[in-house]
Amino acid sequence: MFDHPTQPEIAEWFARFEVPEVAYSVCSIDLSNEPPEHWFFKRNRLRPESLKLDLCIPSSGNWCVDLSRHDRQFNIQWRQNDDLRIESQQLRYRKLIKWPRLHRLMDFPLLVGQLEQCLGVRFVRHANLGARLLEPEALACNPKIRQWLAPCADTFGWNRQMQAE
Repeated sequence: MFDHPTQPEIAEWFARFEVPEVAYSVCSIDLSNEPPEHWFFKRNRLRPESLKLDLCIPSSGNWCVDLSRHDRQFNIQWRQNDDLRIESQQLRYRKLIKWPRLHRLMDFPLLVGQLEQCLGVRFVRHANLGARLLEPEALACNPKIRQWLAPCADTFGWNRQMQAE
């Protein structure tokens, strides 16, 4: 098995929020323009334009933010080093929308507002936190994470889905 050194930006995130940096642990933060239960229990209530924004922070690798529409019209990814990836069959999403940039992991909460402006949508002010090899409940209750996410979330929940991975 390869041992991947922790990226400085990832190490800074874990340290800033006092999250134990367990080897191969992953933290995730999900936001949507739909109530969270629609993604988990009431998928038939999702609309084609339903959006899911997912930040994935692996302790041993590079962070990634993924934005996708339920009807798969587009998938946008932001990665470290200002790496923006746009997948869509529609010219509108590939060329006409001026997608915001995400230069640093710590700027993630600001990305939400920028996406609301450029797409003309409103995200529900709720963040679901998930974790593999860590306690998602502890992340959702972490006051420093809550303060960091304050620009885009007022309520917090946790996702046990990653626990089984």
